Amino acid sequence: MTLIVQIVLGILLLVGLVTIIMSSKNWHWTQLVLVLFIFFAAIGFMFLGAETVRIHQNLRAGIPKLEETITSLQRQNDELRRGAPDKPGILELEHRLKIVTRERGRVWRNVMPAGPVDQQGRVSVEIAKPQPHGLREDAILYAFKFGNPNTADPADGPEYLGEFRVKDVQAGSVALEPILLVDNRTGERLASSDGPWSLYETMPIDRHRLFAGYPEAQLRELLPAESVEEYLRHGSPATPDDDQWHVTGLDADGKRVGPDDIDQAVKRLYDRNLRDYAFIFSQMAGEKVAVLAKQRAVTEDNAKLVQALEGAKKTGQFRQQQIEAISDDLAEMKRDRMAIESHRDAVLSQLRQIEVASVDYQRANSALAKQFSEQQLGLARYINGVTPAPPASSSLNGRGD
Repeated sequence: MTLIVQIVLGILLLVGLVTIIMSSKNWHWTQLVLVLFIFFAAIGFMFLGAETVRIHQNLRAGIPKLEETITSLQRQNDELRRGAPDKPGILELEHRLKIVTRERGRVWRNVMPAGPVDQQGRVSVEIAKPQPHGLREDAILYAFKFGNPNTADPADGPEYLGEFRVKDVQAGSVALEPILLVDNRTGERLASSDGPWSLYETMPIDRHRLFAGYPEAQLRELLPAESVEEYLRHGSPATPDDDQWHVTGLDADGKRVGPDDIDQAVKRLYDRNLRDYAFIFSQMAGEKVAVLAKQRAVTEDNAKLVQALEGAKKTGQFRQQQIEAISDDLAEMKRDRMAIESHRDAVLSQLRQIEVASVDYQRANSALAKQFSEQQLGLARYINGVTPAPPASSSLNGRGD
């Protein structure tokens, strides 16, 4: 088609030139020049018009394909924005992200300690992003050391650092003051943590969907051995050994049934109990305070017992000295007793001898008295025999005339 147009234009150019040359005998040269100019201008205009038509044809030839591409891209754009039956769109994902962000709260990551930890546990931190950080004084934050957990030794890996109150707000930094009293272990953990930290406005919430779809090997790498089985078994059929707190029932439509209707459930599944970490950490902090108070009380009681033991040792030494002195006195008393008993035995021996001699003396005295009485009676009878009788009127008769 382009070749035909070029041939036609060439013929018209030749005819025009021949006509102008043949008309030169009757026209003024100025008219001839003007006609030639108009003729060449028309020829140029025709070439330009033909080229424009060609360009338009070339450009318009791709319009249907471009329109199809635009339609396809618009459809893809709508699918990306509004979603497709098998996948959510950007609007849905943004909505979910807002819900997750609202549930999670604001988070400041890659926070770095900017100085040493003082005796009260206060520490300054630098916040690189976002700027401004948006923190206000007296805001409550939960600090975690950033990094992958160490399931072999959780105490050696990233861990929960504590609950802090925001103080001394600056453009790119804030000072954090601990809510709870800092003990030696917490202070050493803060001092040895060189960052980066993650600061949460809300304590992270435990949800089942957080670990949905993770392979078993990855879960065993992420979670401690004492609790990983709960995550692995979640959603699997329940066993008779599972208690009622770890069993959920589903009806014929796959909906959960209440605890009172668990006997009517068509399917029973193992259900991992969700953990309220804010409550758990608060409870553990309270138990820790109680343990520290008991530890301090036991330490004080131990000091008092040590002091009492020292006093008891001194008292024991004094009593030992008393025992030794009393033992010496007892030995002296025993010697005195032995002497007294020996003297008593001697006195008793002499007393028995005297008693025996007394009995002998009593017998001898009785015999002598009897003998003396007999002698007296004999003398009386002798005297009465040799002595004349007294007169009748004698007073010796006991009568008076």
